[in-house]
Amino acid sequence: MSIRTPIIIPEIKDIVNFYTPELVEQNARKTRFVQRESGLGGIEFLGVMTQGLFARPDSSLSQMAALARDINPALHISKQGFDERINEQGVSFLKEMLSKALELSTSKLIDAEIPELLNNFTKVHLLDSTYTALPEKLSNIWRGTGGDGSKAGMKLHLMIEYKSGKYERILTTNGVTPEQSYMEEAIKQIGSNELLIYDLGYFKQDYMLEISTKGSYFISRFNHQVLLYKEIIDKETGEKTYRKFDLEKELKELDSKGIGFYDFELWMLKSGRSLKVRLISEKVSESVLKKRKKKAKRKAGKKKRKPTKKYLYLQSWNLYITNIESERISGKQVTLLHKVRWQIEIIFKTWKSYHGLEELKGERAERIECFMYGRLIMIVIMCFLFNSIHRTVWESNKREVSLQKVVKHFQVKAFKVLSLLPVPKALLEYLVEEFIEACRLCLMDVRKRLSTAQKVRLGGHVLALA
Repeated sequence: MSIRTPIIIPEIKDIVNFYTPELVEQNARKTRFVQRESGLGGIEFLGVMTQGLFARPDSSLSQMAALARDINPALHISKQGFDERINEQGVSFLKEMLSKALELSTSKLIDAEIPELLNNFTKVHLLDSTYTALPEKLSNIWRGTGGDGSKAGMKLHLMIEYKSGKYERILTTNGVTPEQSYMEEAIKQIGSNELLIYDLGYFKQDYMLEISTKGSYFISRFNHQVLLYKEIIDKETGEKTYRKFDLEKELKELDSKGIGFYDFELWMLKSGRSLKVRLISEKVSESVLKKRKKKAKRKAGKKKRKPTKKYLYLQSWNLYITNIESERISGKQVTLLHKVRWQIEIIFKTWKSYHGLEELKGERAERIECFMYGRLIMIVIMCFLFNSIHRTVWESNKREVSLQKVVKHFQVKAFKVLSLLPVPKALLEYLVEEFIEACRLCLMDVRKRLSTAQKVRLGGHVLALA
């Protein structure tokens, strides 16, 4: 396949610059990880915690000490010596390097051609979280969900900007902290004419009103327990009043008419404030409904309850809420854009499958944090690299690239990368070579049905053919 190699140079150079030993050492001293001449320097510690644990997520302390010697053959450190460096200063150093990694993808676009649908907004943010189990001894620091799971756990909240592929924010909380508590942080990242796409865990009317006040937009699945209202205008006086919207009744009426898709114009009223919204209803297939009902009954059974008839009926509909005007985006396009949120689900799957975040092991808080921040740095680097490969292949061949395949490709190369960290020129040449190989080997399988990403690139026009 034909790849225009000059496109890849800036991204590869940025990654090499991130690992430049002199710059890494500056940050190691800034955070007091290195305070005097030490055998184990910043580049060795960073390399082991990122590339080393990427290649071998379950590495023991002895193996980590050996990995450090792969970077610096003159280094001789015991497993006890390495363990002692996994401390508060090590956590601070890796936190600082994570902030540097997050700067990598600034202003780099996934595609040269920004699709028409996304052009409606300055930025498109995706927000979601995932849960990682921790050893129970750490439950006093990170409380877990308990029950059948561990009593210790951590939530990772991720916010990415879809148009650029930039990881905007990664935040950790304990496992029982509600997703809603993170929304204030997310909204701080949003300017005007931007779009935030999120799921039910983050649903809260106050935040929707705040997003709208900033001149921006949201798309979320709808919490059917929240009241919405119909606007009633008196024909004679022109006076406006509001009547409660009966969701179940309205959907059953659509059902009786054989209507499987409808876009309601309604109002959200909260604390003296009002917001015009659209509630988009989409009937699901019988196979999807069957799975949903089975899941609902199983979930209720664990709590020794039975799901209500209303709840079971509502499982037959996908419900979305947004404040985007219908003149800008159609109802069908709203459902398409919400599906883009599944990109985060793919990222989470990759985190857990290939980056060792399914379960972090260790008994000391500093060890858990060092392992976590090292993995997050690697995740950000891989996202940055994937976006560049993705863009290059799309521009050259109009083909999609698999995130999982790209991660697997560079995971098997991580030991070699580790040994080249002290030699920037050799590292640059090797990464360029592997970049081109990934462009060739990591293509998605060709399928007849268009992917969500392809539909978005087509500006949603494909929906007219559905």
